[in-house]
Amino acid sequence: MEGHKRRNGTMRQRKYQIKARFYVFLSLFLAVALGVTAYVLFSQDEIDLAPSKEIEQGFMITMAARAYISNEELRYEDTYFAGGYPPDDIGVCTDVVWKAFEGIDVSIKDLVDADTYYYPKAYVDVISIRDTNIDFRLVPQLERFFERNSKVLSTDVDNLIVWQAGDIVTFESSHVAIVSPFRNLWGRSYVIQHGKDPAAEEDRLFAADGMKVSGHFRWDENAVKKILWNWPIEEQEEAKLYIDIER
Repeated sequence: MEGHKRRNGTMRQRKYQIKARFYVFLSLFLAVALGVTAYVLFSQDEIDLAPSKEIEQGFMITMAARAYISNEELRYEDTYFAGGYPPDDIGVCTDVVWKAFEGIDVSIKDLVDADTYYYPKAYVDVISIRDTNIDFRLVPQLERFFERNSKVLSTDVDNLIVWQAGDIVTFESSHVAIVSPFRNLWGRSYVIQHGKDPAAEEDRLFAADGMKVSGHFRWDENAVKKILWNWPIEEQEEAKLYIDIER
């Protein structure tokens, strides 16, 4: 009888210990969640939230990027293609970007080709020989293009509010990805990328493959017009032949 009481007492004690641990973990989880929420809400005095147009633009970019990586036959292969564009089942990290921008009817290839042609001095340290078959698929060229034609934002991965879906992020000028609307427990954004097979939407913003963020950009919806208008006047009519936009 006495032994039975002791066993019951021990079981109740273990039960209470399990409950106590559960409440400790629950409290820690709630503290983290509330902390992230508070950071997002009270950081607005330091940086404005993305305007509604940018949010819609980001949504369309991410949807196109997701559609691209959803191809189960897609495999990573770093190959040069005449004409520039690879087949649908072959790609690298930069292909996620131009495919994503098709979601907002922007041709990254056309714009990179034009910008590198009319402003070669801006690319002199990243391009030795201009090649329209590959320039738009190389990270250094893309990074320079976005530096020149997009909003340049903070690269601090802990500045949670500045990261929005559809942003472009580069890692040490050798890898590029699209920022996802998903976030991890700590509030950091996921990225949509193809650094290796399979292409995926994953929690890799912080030190992706050991690489630190080198660039963070948000596409300016007026960038196409700005690029076109800044070209030499005599060249603008020719430009309109392959970029569908009016001055």
